[in-house]
Amino acid sequence: MPVNGPSAMDYNSQLFRGQLQKAMLVAYDRPGGSELSLYKLEFFLNPREITVEKSVTLEEDQGQGNTRETRWTMTNPVTLKLGEIWFDTYESRTSVRKTYIDKLEKLLDYNKDTHHIPCVRFVWGRFTQDSVKDLQYLFYVEKLTAKYTMFLPDGTPVRASVQLDLKQALPIEMQLANDPKQSPDHAKLYTVKRGDTLQAIAHAEYDDPREWRRIADTNGIDDPMTLRPGSKLLVPPILK
Repeated sequence: MPVNGPSAMDYNSQLFRGQLQKAMLVAYDRPGGSELSLYKLEFFLNPREITVEKSVTLEEDQGQGNTRETRWTMTNPVTLKLGEIWFDTYESRTSVRKTYIDKLEKLLDYNKDTHHIPCVRFVWGRFTQDSVKDLQYLFYVEKLTAKYTMFLPDGTPVRASVQLDLKQALPIEMQLANDPKQSPDHAKLYTVKRGDTLQAIAHAEYDDPREWRRIADTNGIDDPMTLRPGSKLLVPPILK
């Protein structure tokens, strides 16, 4: 049977300069929630490549005369793309999907109790230890692509190549730190009071109760009737 995927050389090449450091994802129930990890998923082979994307949002304003001025509006969440992560269960003759992929797919499942999907911390030895602070943040799994490349005669998948797209899970306080100005043109933090509704908050902040969905979408609220007193909401700006 032809072997598609990583070879022993790929694995041994990761044993340079000391003991092999295995990459892993540590899963949490939500950003800013319990620091007790849900579970740790260690990679079978470390990623072949990692792409880090950073960006800012810029806006053009009318300057003097016919000129236009470009100004910074906010710093966007960091995205982390982990390319070609191999998982293999050929030796144990077990399903690679049940052993690894199912755990990854659970990271995209919405939790009705926390009103969040789980978030993860990517850990890989010196890569994350020596990196700038933004690689040590928590991330959401935005996209998972699994390609199964080897099967047993009975159809059991035993090898898979995975690509993960992660997006930084910014707590509300960190979002405000990126854009600390508090005005209708900039994001602000709102503390929910007993009896509050999204429509009432939108009316108070935007003078338009119809803008409640803007607040709901920003804070990942699917049910507008589940506002909890004392919780924090990010009220986004209306950019014109």
